[in-house]
This record gives sequence, structure tokens and C-alpha cells, in this order.
Amino acid sequence: MDLTPWYAPRYLIPLAGMIFANAMNSVRIASERYVSKFNSGHDHVEARRKAFEAALIPLINSLLAVGLVSLPGMMTGQVLAGISPLIAVRYQILVMCMLFGSSSITVACYLYWSKLSHRTRDSKEVQ
Repeated sequence: MDLTPWYAPRYLIPLAGMIFANAMNSVRIASERYVSKFNSGHDHVEARRKAFEAALIPLINSLLAVGLVSLPGMMTGQVLAGISPLIAVRYQILVMCMLFGSSSITVACYLYWSKLSHRTRDSKEVQ
């Protein structure tokens, strides 16, 4: 049996595109909420917590709706191609977990690095 590697362009490009797009959306939501909360007088810790929660709301909602309300494109495409629906559901769950994990890690990194940049900016203003 000839198996192609997971990093073949026909697999890697669509998966990377989905991961990057969701991570960018999550970081944008987190950055908007973080700046909004910080400028309204919240401390860094509270602003970061609220930003992290807000950034993951769309992904959590999509996780709740998969299979019940919506049939995502990848799963539908596999079913139409003749793959068993049970296998297609497994792949879709894997993709949703990848999107959730990558977005969570990306937002956590952004919020950590933004804390460092605020700390250095605040220390320069004090001097």
C-alpha cells in the first residue's frame, strides 16, 4: 500500500490555511478586546483574561454546532467523495481540535508578548 506523507502539499496547504485563518481571527479578537479593556482601566491580568475568553468564543460556538446545525466543508466533501460518514466525522473532530488548539496557543502567545511590550513601554515612561 502506497501512503503519501501527511506533509504532501495537497494535505498541508488546506490544513495550514484553515489553521492560520482561524489563528489570525482569534488574535484579532483578542487584541481588540485586550486594548479595549486595558484602555478602560482594567489591569493587565484582567484585560488578558477577558481577551482570551473573547477570542475563543467563535471557536467554542463552532465546536458546539458541528454535526448538529452545520456540516463543515471538509466533512461534506469527504462524504460526497464516498468516504464513510463515521470516518469523515473523525477527521472533522480532529480538524476542529487542531483549530481550537492552534488558536488557543496563538492567542496565549500574543497576550504574553503584549504584556512584555506594555511592561517595557511603561518602564520607559517612568524613567
